[in-house]
Amino acid sequence: MTKRLLFIGVAMLLQCAAFAHGYEYGAEDTTRLMTEMITDIGGHDAVRANNGKILRCTHRGTKKITIVQKDGLTRFTAEYGNCQENGKTRDGVYEVVLRGDEIVSSTSRRSKNGHLFDAAMNDDAGKVRELIKAKADVNYTESTSRIEGVPIDEWTPLMSAAVSGNLDIVKQLVAAGAWVNYMNSLAVNAVWIAANNGKLDVVKYLVRHGAYIDNRNKEDVTPLMAAAMNGHLEVVRFLIDVKANLDLVHNDGNGDTALMFALANGHTAIARYLVEAGANVDIRNKFGVDALHIAAAEGNTDGMKILIEHNADLTARIASGMTALEIARAKGHTAVAETIEKAFNKTK
Repeated sequence: MTKRLLFIGVAMLLQCAAFAHGYEYGAEDTTRLMTEMITDIGGHDAVRANNGKILRCTHRGTKKITIVQKDGLTRFTAEYGNCQENGKTRDGVYEVVLRGDEIVSSTSRRSKNGHLFDAAMNDDAGKVRELIKAKADVNYTESTSRIEGVPIDEWTPLMSAAVSGNLDIVKQLVAAGAWVNYMNSLAVNAVWIAANNGKLDVVKYLVRHGAYIDNRNKEDVTPLMAAAMNGHLEVVRFLIDVKANLDLVHNDGNGDTALMFALANGHTAIARYLVEAGANVDIRNKFGVDALHIAAAEGNTDGMKILIEHNADLTARIASGMTALEIARAKGHTAVAETIEKAFNKTK
């Protein structure tokens, strides 16, 4: 097929794609795919020069378009390797077969990058090792809904390893050049994910390799806050040891701190560790609530004692005007109320 005949064939497909057998894609999507292939090879006038050549994509990755005629068939094959251009990312091997202007088949398969993504998601360290040796792109990203049940874009193999806590896979990926601070569409990096899931060894390794420890997600939750709210004491201890900011607040929500999250979720040991490390016990959120009010509302007597020991303001009032003592009484938390009353009496 000459360059001119190729142009005519694609033009005809754009007007009235013929229906045949063997579709993975519908006729409309197949036509669009073929049009993209012609564009990616450089246009109709560049078919002869670029056919079968590996070309660089505008921002990242590669593409190779091959057009072969044999036995009355024309086979279009596009191999995309994390190709980033024109506002989108493409990866995989796509093939369209024509007989004249009739579409015989339209199929696709995963690239080695996609297989690496799957291997990390499936916790398969051996397959990850094999694909890294095959030069799969360790920074390839895809959308996934397997983590939170909703689509998350820009998910990397390293993030999958951080979820499972597979240190072997984490080490392999980082050694091969995985970006430890790459953020997905929720604005979280791998160390945030590991902290949220209590994977201490992974948190330590990533921090040693330059991970940002105060990375805030889209809701302004830091790794320290995530570990505190989920009860991961050892992760909290480590993050404090490496100087995570104790008093950052959850700006996108109420304005809570890691200490408030720990108390709200009943993690008193973590609250004690945060306070003894120097966390500010009197920070108030947008409702005027501080750590003392949370301990009172939750009936957390031990947490209340910790805060009182560290000079929390017993007179502070929330936006509605209630003190911690009044909250404890209203909630029926007698032991907490008595603890506060004893503290008041000592100050008289």
